[in-house]
Amino acid sequence: MRGTFQKNNIAAQADSTPHYATLESSLTLREHMAMIVAQTYSSPNQREGSENQNVWNRLEDLTKLSNMNLINTPEYEARKRQLVDELTGTQVRDEHRHNKPAEYEDEIPAGSVPPLRDATKRKISVAAGTRTIEHNKINGVQVDTKGGPFPDFSRIPVQKARLLKFILEEGKFDKDGEIIDVQIDPCPFARGNLRLAHHMLACLSKRDKRLGRPQHYVAKISIDPFEDPRSYLEDVATQRCAREYAKMYNIYKPPKKVKFVEAYVISLMNRPRAPLCAVEPYIDGTYKKHNNNWGFINNKDERNTPHAFSHFTYEASRHQLLICDIQGVGDIYTDPQIHSVNGEGFGKGNMGRRGFKKFFSTHRCNSICKFLKLPLINPKEAHQELLMTMPQKELMDGDQVENVKLSFSGNLSALPPLPAFKHQNSKKQPLLGHKKDGELTTCCRCAVL
Repeated sequence: MRGTFQKNNIAAQADSTPHYATLESSLTLREHMAMIVAQTYSSPNQREGSENQNVWNRLEDLTKLSNMNLINTPEYEARKRQLVDELTGTQVRDEHRHNKPAEYEDEIPAGSVPPLRDATKRKISVAAGTRTIEHNKINGVQVDTKGGPFPDFSRIPVQKARLLKFILEEGKFDKDGEIIDVQIDPCPFARGNLRLAHHMLACLSKRDKRLGRPQHYVAKISIDPFEDPRSYLEDVATQRCAREYAKMYNIYKPPKKVKFVEAYVISLMNRPRAPLCAVEPYIDGTYKKHNNNWGFINNKDERNTPHAFSHFTYEASRHQLLICDIQGVGDIYTDPQIHSVNGEGFGKGNMGRRGFKKFFSTHRCNSICKFLKLPLINPKEAHQELLMTMPQKELMDGDQVENVKLSFSGNLSALPPLPAFKHQNSKKQPLLGHKKDGELTTCCRCAVL
């Protein structure tokens, strides 16, 4: 990911945007442009009236953010539609699908990933989990698009963070995460559908510590100011499961091995309420998305390996789950989505059996599917694979792929004891603080970089 970067003059930006004067004067424009939210959601046992009131409060907060130009008009409209959908019963993962008329069976769920935009139009790379940016502004704020591949970290302050690793066997994150030093560039260099990508410098892995110097990572921060902090945990847990299936896939010696990068969650201890963000290694190369969680296939850059891997996970799990939303640099992947047979766990993008159906409605088995002895579904003709990766021999050894059994069901057994989750069931407070003696206080529902 050879992002190019321009160091912005923060003072000049602040002078040119007077609407930020209504916020706390000690915070810079750059600090306000990337918000990490520790949003409190209503308890599932609360009455429907309380839940609706919570949504109305969030709508009001969203309008305030728009009026202060902290989010642009398209994002305001998109978030507003999501909240309106919430009031009218539309969900990302529909828990009451059996009540829906048959004609809505294939309706695209709210929040599902749209078809890929051309991520290779400009020959630069992007961070794991992001796409190439075609413009040099995000939410009206300048984004680094000129200069070297990395920011000048000598000008970025060090802050304390708690590193959280997911323990797959226990289905939870470690309670006592290691305290580490991190440097996060406050200016994002790329964006995905849901997150902004920031350059980060830190020592996270055993290899980093063995090398004795900080390494480059990508800190991914939600665009949505109402992001549930649990989503970061779910994303990292999902990626950890995908890593296990990738290891099993590689055992069968396919033409190309696959790998999912190791992901972490960090809690920024120096920020109000210690907000979370997802972190993973910086990957150099051209980022491409191969499929998504609703049947999309990148026909422009179609490859055999990513789609064969998705099909493999369905058979190796004995039809219990399917890993899709395959994207990354080469065959180093990140940000997968897992559909489970019961539609539970693995985040909001888990569409259950409907996700299975949508994947196989567009999947075409290739020579690697055949090599792995997977049941063939709408197989490609030989001439359609002339320029694609092919196995050296037609069939693998063995009768079929073995079952991959994971102890983790997709549901976190417990939340780590962090400030971001301390008030999950408490009464919701205004996003933008409140007035005291005529003065607007600091934000109480968000933290800023």
